[in-house]
Amino acid sequence: MSRRSHILLRLGLVVVVLLVAPIPVSAHEKWFVDGRLYPPHFELLLTLPVVSMIALACAGVGSLALLRHLAGGQNRFLQIGFLRYYDRSNRVILAVEAAISLIAVAVGSRLFAPNLMTHNMIVNLLFAIIEIFVAFCFITGYLTRVGAAILLGLFLVAFLFFPAWEVLEQSVYAGIALYLLIMGRGLTKPGNPREPLVALSRYWRFAPLLLSIGAGVSIAVLAFTEKLLDPALALAFLKTHPNFNVAHTIGLTWFTNERFIFAAGAVELTIGLALISGILPRLVILGMFVPFNLALPFLGPTELLGHLPVFAVMYVLFFLPPPSVQKLDAEQQGNIEHRKTDTKQQKGVPSAEDTDATVKLVRPYGSF
Repeated sequence: MSRRSHILLRLGLVVVVLLVAPIPVSAHEKWFVDGRLYPPHFELLLTLPVVSMIALACAGVGSLALLRHLAGGQNRFLQIGFLRYYDRSNRVILAVEAAISLIAVAVGSRLFAPNLMTHNMIVNLLFAIIEIFVAFCFITGYLTRVGAAILLGLFLVAFLFFPAWEVLEQSVYAGIALYLLIMGRGLTKPGNPREPLVALSRYWRFAPLLLSIGAGVSIAVLAFTEKLLDPALALAFLKTHPNFNVAHTIGLTWFTNERFIFAAGAVELTIGLALISGILPRLVILGMFVPFNLALPFLGPTELLGHLPVFAVMYVLFFLPPPSVQKLDAEQQGNIEHRKTDTKQQKGVPSAEDTDATVKLVRPYGSF
């Protein structure tokens, strides 16, 4: 490894440390505290503490942009060891984990999250049926794009029943829907299948960015609505879960709950803005690992099932194939090129071009 690579690696590790320090735990307070009692106070947006945290988050994203510049503009920075690997089956993982989370909330007659439930049981039942149908499409791979389109529509319909900020907190589902709408689930059958909406696969270049933006919007909005603009909600959560202020627990008494809330909000906002920007996603995912996993032993299955879509997005973005492989998968999925079928192909004999494409498709996933 060259001297420049060593320097860049150290800078990358510093950025990751800054993202997780002082290791605030990321949890959805509204899943454990009645958010209706603690509405966000948007008038706090222009107060000095909140503006300072926004500036700090923007500085963090700026440092990522500088690091990418120093790395020669390479957005797939940190390609060492197993970090050079990629997974072409990531669509399956994304679809299945999102489906599990949808089923979990559907069983409780909720929409997307435990805190989203209308007062009309018929509407709740209808939402649950739709979520289960989408989950069926995602798990089986049958009519995946149709299921993704329905999920996207369900996200838009939610604005009619819930406050806009509570729907935007679940933007990760919109990102997943758009990704699967474009890329499909990957399930194929012999012959020349024409899945509904398969033509959208030609927009494969936009799929990872839309997925990243969806997750980023969710995390950034939550940084405001559950922490920076609603410290009362976060304090109510910390009263029942005092150990979440890790710094205070280990003896840093000066790190009060109020300071912890603002620190956690700044970290979440930095992560959200970084995902929206699309800068160095692998480094950002490494920074997300600690705060998004540390809460799981304390909050149990509710937190795990609720965060599954985020974990799935993290996996997809971390092990995302290079553009050349994404294009190949999109062409295989959507038959974008619409090649003319010759006589041999009509008889079931593959052409030399198809044979060559098949050889490319079966090469090891981790190779370049």
